[in-house]
Amino acid sequence: MKKLVIANWKMNGDLNKINADLGYYANLPDTNGSNVILALPYIYIVWAKQRLLVNSQIKLAAQDLSHYRNCGAYTGKINGEMLKDAGVEYVIIGHSERRSLIGENGPILIHKVRNAFDSNLTPIFCVGEPLSARSDGSYLQFIELQLSGLEDIQNFKDIIIAYEPCWSIGTGKLPTLAEIQEVTNFINQYMQKRFGYVKISVLYGGSVTGQNARDILSLNGLGGVLVGGSSLKVDDFVAICSKA
Repeated sequence: MKKLVIANWKMNGDLNKINADLGYYANLPDTNGSNVILALPYIYIVWAKQRLLVNSQIKLAAQDLSHYRNCGAYTGKINGEMLKDAGVEYVIIGHSERRSLIGENGPILIHKVRNAFDSNLTPIFCVGEPLSARSDGSYLQFIELQLSGLEDIQNFKDIIIAYEPCWSIGTGKLPTLAEIQEVTNFINQYMQKRFGYVKISVLYGGSVTGQNARDILSLNGLGGVLVGGSSLKVDDFVAICSKA
């Protein structure tokens, strides 16, 4: 079974790049698969779904959704039902950049996960420790705290947990395979103990490239990768997908 490859484009791209890259991916065997998920900027999602990926197996993700459940006077927000209408099937929640730059906290993120479930979207819930927690040995406790809020959700459904050590995102610094394996095992054990009745996938993200993807994807219990910077480089992204 192919492993998931999720491309987080973040705030990058323009219409020319969207047309060129997605048109290419939709016609390439290595990338035209249901295990490939593209998290595009909001404004390109409908164009991608209705024009560029109409005959493709590639799935779409949003990079965020509102913690407000219903429509209303929430300027600039987009809720799960709107994303579902646009053809989105997955949504990234709690990425470290939103935690650090936007100041999103635990309760807000749990509201977002609950809203994703209510809209039949699969959450890609991001967890990961800062360098200080890795250095002082408290990284597993840090990740457990991030996961613990999920236990407050009653209507729990299938979920993806993406482990992204904050100190590795966009830095080129990569944990050892043993370190990734340790955290993957910890997350799987934690989630299976509490939510063993749903499908749970654990991914790794943080400086994933075409060069290191094979080794990372070979780890036991790892369901795929969440790719940042390398997802914007066509050759690199194709190389990652070919190893999934």
